[in-house]
Amino acid sequence: MVHIMKFCPKCGAVMLAKGRILYCPRCGYQEEITSTLITLRKSVVFEKVVERREDVHLDVPMGAIFDLNITCPRCGKKGVYYWRRQVSSAESSDTVVKVYKCASCGYTWVEGE
Repeated sequence: MVHIMKFCPKCGAVMLAKGRILYCPRCGYQEEITSTLITLRKSVVFEKVVERREDVHLDVPMGAIFDLNITCPRCGKKGVYYWRRQVSSAESSDTVVKVYKCASCGYTWVEGE
């Protein structure tokens, strides 16, 4: 069975059939169904699936990079965010450290500690 979808030539939305008329629900464009088109009386429902992870609240900076190859030293799972942070000290000049945060358990560590 072949399913044919017609898209609106004005805005690109999927057109819907009502009687012998195809109409666009977005912009209102209409055209008559010709004999070459096959109409189906079966409706299709699209469902948006959203994955939620509520067990760990990750507070990572906007520019953090996700790396699936780094393993967390606490939980042993792969998938870690990392970013660079400037640290100032009274004893030495400002240094930049690399901070890691596990995407699974939320454990945070600094490179070299």
